[in-house]
Amino acid sequence: MDVVTDLTVVSGPSARTSRATVVLLHGYGRYPGQLLDMWPDTGCAVLAAQAGFRIGPGAYRWFDYQDQADGTVVIDRDEERSSWDALVRFLGALDGPVYLVGHSQGGMMALNVLLLRPELINGCAVLNARILPEALERRPDGVAIDGVPVFVGHSVGDTVVPVHKGRRTRESLARAALTYREYQGDHELTAEMVADIARWLDGAVHE
Repeated sequence: MDVVTDLTVVSGPSARTSRATVVLLHGYGRYPGQLLDMWPDTGCAVLAAQAGFRIGPGAYRWFDYQDQADGTVVIDRDEERSSWDALVRFLGALDGPVYLVGHSQGGMMALNVLLLRPELINGCAVLNARILPEALERRPDGVAIDGVPVFVGHSVGDTVVPVHKGRRTRESLARAALTYREYQGDHELTAEMVADIARWLDGAVHE
């Protein structure tokens, strides 16, 4: 089994006065620039993490998965755990307020952090993602997310992660300070989504 030891991280444009650090987590088959190229100036330092498993030129994944005939999804638990361990090490080395922003698989990794190690972050925003039941099996007793700022956005026509999974995520995060939005379209990442997260982030950082 391949193991992710450290994450490759790309820095965004330097902020003159950094209010916080935003860590961007791309989706399956993408690369750090997927989110970084769309990210506006929010007055925060920006770091885009690259998933550790290479699929092809400019394409990476946090973990492999297989769609099943009954509509369920089976993930590669070893790859997910390896990516998780590397992400936790990286986040643990950051100083100051940290916010995660993830799309698709990157959003799933962000939700893992929120639910398993919320002390590592000050909030997170996810798009077209879902909570991984495999990760919840590792959740320690007593972990609380009460009041943590969270943004969940989902496309109603998503054919990769159907919208009912986004709505289930909304229900599961009811104890957080949750903002939920739905969008037209499929599994793509849009400028409207990114703009909504930037506005949410501005409010979260100023709380």
